Amino acid sequence: MRSRSVCLFLLLALMGCKRAGDSTATAITEAGAGNYCKLGPLGLSVESTRIGKIRMRGMMGQDGESDREVFTVKVRFKLFDTSVSVKQPVLQRDGMMMGGAGLKLKDENGREFNPIGGFGFDSAMARRTEDAILTNEKPEVADVLTFESTIGAVGDLILEVSGNWQAQQPDGKYLQPKDPGTFRIRIPRAMWEAHPPSTEAGPGNWATVGPISVAVEKVRLGKVKMRSFGFNQEGESKDPVLAVEVRVKLANPTVRIKKPPFIPEGHLTFSSPAVTLKASHGESFPVVTGSGFEKVIGRQERDVELFAEKPEVADLLTFSDKAGTVDELFLTLWPKWQERRQDNTWVDGPLEGEFRFRIPKSMWTK
Repeated sequence: MRSRSVCLFLLLALMGCKRAGDSTATAITEAGAGNYCKLGPLGLSVESTRIGKIRMRGMMGQDGESDREVFTVKVRFKLFDTSVSVKQPVLQRDGMMMGGAGLKLKDENGREFNPIGGFGFDSAMARRTEDAILTNEKPEVADVLTFESTIGAVGDLILEVSGNWQAQQPDGKYLQPKDPGTFRIRIPRAMWEAHPPSTEAGPGNWATVGPISVAVEKVRLGKVKMRSFGFNQEGESKDPVLAVEVRVKLANPTVRIKKPPFIPEGHLTFSSPAVTLKASHGESFPVVTGSGFEKVIGRQERDVELFAEKPEVADLLTFSDKAGTVDELFLTLWPKWQERRQDNTWVDGPLEGEFRFRIPKSMWTK
């Protein structure tokens, strides 16, 4: 088995990354930030990968997550010959225009994992949706590719991306060369099996994305207080839950942020939870919300503006009590907010990055 894997790796290395107009093969490129497979004036790198659900946006603007776990690949194009201008079209589309032509992902046994995207009117939020023009002033652009889950793959993965770049001509038009070549990048198994970096849960342990920081302050297992909408009657939840208290603060006091609840609650809400809670072995635990016209006391109720004079807000996240049966949990929070611009309009916060915390069992069994 070992000799077979070595032979296969050598064969892939000889295939390499073929340059446009050049039949000479070069060594296949190893995935990693800054490692570029080059074709003509352009390079492509695989910066990170992960298996899990991804952020989606529906036709009405509501945020949510994909209905399945997918293999996500963050890639970056870079213009190395800055004497030319290059148009790099999108690689993958979502929704009714879904497609991923020219993308292949295979394991060492040759099993292929198909590109997949949003269905209906949903789209992956971090996906690039427009062609990019790369120049000396703007030589880079990132993108996100999604494939079937690679759980069960054998060995490392090989990503192939057909070159579809176009070089600007003297008349200003962009044309694709006759043989644009194929980017080939090896993704080692360790890269997509490893847990993403996480912050240890606990008061004062802040994770930061852009101008926002989040800390997990307390975790407990049990029933939570509830209030009925309109009647202001208080009680407690019918069943126990795993309750996670978090605090959000401005890391940059010069900005003004409009932050929605991580878990929207209410009969007429159009948003979806911006959280995921998993065990270390991958099992997911669902969010628990109030039923009917009830709400969890301690939950952030509506959008809150954070600014220098009011830089913090607390929130309470609740999950199935089954989460309390494992020894370790990983909490992921999406960076979901809007930032006010100088003209007083609001723009969505970063689509990349996430707050990720490791929660040991000792936090809720004290």
